[in-house]
Parts: sequence; structure tokens; C-alpha cells
Amino acid sequence: MKHLTLDDIKIEKPDFTSNKTPKGQIITAWLIRWIKDSLERGIADFGDFIPTKENLALFLDVSPATIQNSIRELKNLGYFISKQSIGTCIADFYSKDLNQQDELCKNTITECKIKKIVIDEKIPIDCPIPSIKNLSFLTDISQNTIRFALNNLAQQGYLEKIHQKGNKFSWIYKKEFKLTKEELTNGIEDEDFTLTHQLIEKIQNYIEKTYKQGEKILPNQAFSRMFDVSIKTINDAMKTLNARKIVLSRRGKYGTIYLGNPQENKTSFISSERKKLNASQNYSYAWQKTLTHLKKYIVENYEIGDKIAPIRELAKILDVSPNTIRRALKDLFQNGNLVAQRGKLGGIFIMEMPEEEQDAYRWLALNPEAIIFDN
Repeated sequence: MKHLTLDDIKIEKPDFTSNKTPKGQIITAWLIRWIKDSLERGIADFGDFIPTKENLALFLDVSPATIQNSIRELKNLGYFISKQSIGTCIADFYSKDLNQQDELCKNTITECKIKKIVIDEKIPIDCPIPSIKNLSFLTDISQNTIRFALNNLAQQGYLEKIHQKGNKFSWIYKKEFKLTKEELTNGIEDEDFTLTHQLIEKIQNYIEKTYKQGEKILPNQAFSRMFDVSIKTINDAMKTLNARKIVLSRRGKYGTIYLGNPQENKTSFISSERKKLNASQNYSYAWQKTLTHLKKYIVENYEIGDKIAPIRELAKILDVSPNTIRRALKDLFQNGNLVAQRGKLGGIFIMEMPEEEQDAYRWLALNPEAIIFDN
């Protein structure tokens, strides 16, 4: 087992100008060719770690987010395995019939991880489970895959799909999940998923033992040093604790405060921040309002593979600052909806259509004067 370097790459770089295929798909196919070529030449072996996504991004002249999306896709296909705080290694994909079981395996693993989260959260029967967005954060799986798995679980009678306003749905826990031995070996106990959940529980336990309700907790950088993990891992863990309403993260000098464990004392004092959080589950900053508006604009004016307008032009169209547009676009890059390409033929291209949030957009349309955009 060793760490491969960029010097170990013996195939040509991918050509992004020869066709209209999205860059993410080109990189995914290139990574598969590189892995197979390295295995055949004896340069690499199963279990070896690939270069970091930052180094691969510099090598291919693309963004780290684009590399991350391709690696995530190949993890779902069985080519890679992530090791917490170590890196991404080559899996023994030849032992699997990828052509027949890729999608089945990915969807089965997703269902297992959803079950595990519901069990770990001790969600009672007839209560809602976490939203699609939160489940996507917790599992590091795309929202579309999460949605497909939830529909399957609903058809099996485990969940009930409840229609809300617009085109939104919620899922109610109706029948108790029980993980079989086969499900436990189908990816539910992979190291990355288990360690991430263990880290979240460790951070939550530390916060609950150390702080009182309403107190400001340590910054994420301090938790990163304390638990010897990357700042991204801590950021992801804090997103989970925000979703559980254990903490409330705020911008700048305000930091993150401990809201208290809602399961322990529901009648205890609730801070003003907690009241604000409970008052609107859809609370968001100005860029998130703009993100909703931007999604609708993209869906109505473009198709998959199209190049969208430049940032400054989008800012004029949506009547916001370029910085606000950049922050909204960042979310679409991270979700794999968009890819960026440099050079004369470069720009921002649509890889997957974003989902519209009808309710939030309707609020934006009816209350334009109430929004204060970032400058």
C-alpha cells in the first residue's frame, strides 16, 4: 500500500475541447482509464492511495470541486474507497460485476445508510425523518440518489410520503427499520461512514458536557485540532449538529452557540436564537434566496450541457451583486449541477439540472423589498 504521485500518471491528459461532453464526465472516464492502465503496468495496486484532489485539480487544470464530484461518483461505482483523514484508495473493483450491479449497489447502500441514520437518531414512529438535503449532507450522497431511495422505502411501507406546499414532500417514519446481516455488509459499516458518525457523536457529547445552553462554543478550527481531523470534516459535522438543532452557527464574530439538547428538556428555557430558528425552518441568508431565483432562471432558460451567462450578466439579470451570484453558484458547483472550464472555450456549463424550490421563490417574488443582498 503506497501513495501514488502525479509522476505515476502515464496516460495523456483528457481533451476537454474535442466534444460537448460535460467536463465532469470526461474526468470520470479518464480516472477509470488511468486506474486500469496503472494496474496493468504494475505501477499501482489495489489499496494504493491516489493523489489528493487538489493535486489532481492542478494537474488537469480544473477546480477541486470538479475532481471531488468525479471521485464521489467512482466511489459509488466501487472504484474508490475513502479512508478518514488518510485519503482515497483504489478498491478491488474487478471482484464486482459493475455492469450489472452498479446502480443496485449504490441505491441499496443509500437505503442502508438512511436506515442507520434514523436508528441512530432514535426517531419515533409517525415522526418526520431528516430532509433530503440533510440526509445528503450526512451520507455524502447526491440528493437525487437520496430521493430515489426514500421513494423505494416508502413503497416498502417503511416511510409515508406526505405532500406539502408546491412540489415539496416530507417522509414520515411509519414502520421500524431493522438492519439485516446482508445490509450491514452492503456498505453500511464502511469505515468512512462509521468514523464520521462517531466523530459527530464525540463532538456533540463534548459540547453537551462542556457548555450551558446559549453559550458560545469553540470555533471549528479548534475542534479540528482537538480531534485531529480536517476542517472540512468538522464543517460537515457542524452541519449535522445544526440540522439536529443542537447548535446554531452564525457568521463572523458571532460564532456558534449551543442551543441545548431538545430531547432532554423540552420545557427548559429557549434562547432568543433558538426561537428565531424555530420560527422559520427555511431561514436562509440573502445568497440562498438568490440561489432559489438562480435555479429557476437556469431551469427556464437552459438545457443540460449549455453554457450559462457570465457572473456579471447574471448579477444584472437577477439585480444582485456579483459576489452574491458567486456564493450561489458555489452551492451549485458543490452539488454537481455546474462545472467550470477554463480557456477560450471555457465558461460555466450545466452538468445536471438543479431542483427548483417553488415556495422560497414565491416568497422572493412577493417580497423583493424585504431582501438585503450581500455587497
